[in-house]
Formats: sequence, C-alpha cells, structure tokens
Amino acid sequence: MCVLHQAASSVEVLMVRRSPSARFMGGAWVFPGGVVDPEDLDPIALASIEGLSDPDLGPWLAAAFREVVEETGIWLTGEPFVEAARGGIVFEIARDRELRFAGDRTAYFANWITPTMVPVRFDARFFIAAIPEAVTPAPDEREIDAAAYVAPAEALRRATAGDWLVPFPTQRTLQQLADFVDVESALEEWRHKPVVAVQPRMRIGSDGALEVVMPDDPGYEDLEDFAPDPDALKQAARVSASRGRPLAEVSDDEH
Repeated sequence: MCVLHQAASSVEVLMVRRSPSARFMGGAWVFPGGVVDPEDLDPIALASIEGLSDPDLGPWLAAAFREVVEETGIWLTGEPFVEAARGGIVFEIARDRELRFAGDRTAYFANWITPTMVPVRFDARFFIAAIPEAVTPAPDEREIDAAAYVAPAEALRRATAGDWLVPFPTQRTLQQLADFVDVESALEEWRHKPVVAVQPRMRIGSDGALEVVMPDDPGYEDLEDFAPDPDALKQAARVSASRGRPLAEVSDDEH
C-alpha cells in the first residue's frame, strides 16, 4: 500500500525497511504490504472497507489495509490512528469497534508479476491510499525495523546513491508517484486509469550482471521465461552488487 500525504511542496509516501534477517528482500525499503491471507477473504474483512468500488479487488485491498496495521500500526480509517494489532485480529477489532477502512480514499495503482528466474515470486497489486496528514508509524520490529515518509524523488535519489536498497518494481512505482504534485491528482487519475499487469524478464548480461528487461524494452520478446538457477543467480547478484546495481529480489545468499 502506497500511503500518501500532502507535504508542503510535494507528495510524500510511507516506506518501510524490511528486517535484515528477513528471508526475502532483507534490508530493502518497500511499501507496507504482504500476501493475501485467508482472513482477507472473509466477509468480515470485506465489510470493513468503506466505499469498496470493485469487489474483485476486495481481498487484495483488505490484505493491504491489514498489512499496514500489522507492520506500522497505522489504521487507514476515516481518521487514521496508530495502534498495534497482529495475529489475524485486525478485522475482528474493526468489527467490534465499528471501524471502517477508507476504501473511498484509495485507488488501484499497479500490478507486478515477478520474473520466472527469481526463486521467490509474487503477483503483487499496489494501491495508493490518501491520508489527511502524516501519522507517525510504529514499526512492528519483527518484519519491519524502520519507517519514514519520503518524497518519491528523494527515495529514488537514495536508491541511486546506494543509501537505500529498493526493489525494481518499487523504484518504478516511485517514478510514477514522483510525477504528481498533489495527492488528489494521483487519486483522480488512477481511479479512472486501467491497470495492466507487468511481468519483467531477466537476463545475465555480457558483464555477468543481472539485467531487468521490461516488456517495452528491446529484446524482451527474445527472452525465454527460464526457471530459477540458484547458483547462476547468486553469482550474477554478486556481480550486480559489485557494480553498484544490487537487486533486492535476488541476493547472493538466496536459496
């Protein structure tokens, strides 16, 4: 979930850092989120979303709201607040307190599918959610060890400088967010803009480093969807990192 608020001169987005001990993308700066769990399919979860415009997206949006609570303590309700909750009880709390997540302040933003070469794969839906002002996050200290609101352009600068490890899809999403000067413009555009699933492909370049190839890049159609080769990926990840191009999705200790 890309949680946006309007800063003085730009949009800022909430980003969190995954614990270095995480099996996948440890130490990476990402948007809060995770997989769809069984409780996200429950009618209780869907009923907790105010203004759900597309029921087909309900489980993914429910998962996004739940993960924001579990990872940062932020409840994206009509008036956001911070309170820790874990263990699959988020929607029970919402029901008992008659809380509603602000689905009417969200928009479906992007759909990324991991290249077949990557051992840990996902089919991720990205949403943007607007909040009236920044609410101080409280990282759970297990999955997430830091959180910050940052202008998309600043997050990209930190990634380019090597200060932050930012996954490729997250960088591309930040590039899109950087085009907006206010939150309302972002919401308005993406409420009416269709989302097309994007599945990059990967190749090992002539220098031995991994390269991400987008569907509109030259040579994309010539690449095959290879199955993971852990040893080859480990070596290519080391070469990429040595050249200042680390990929959070593939680390040199991935198994």
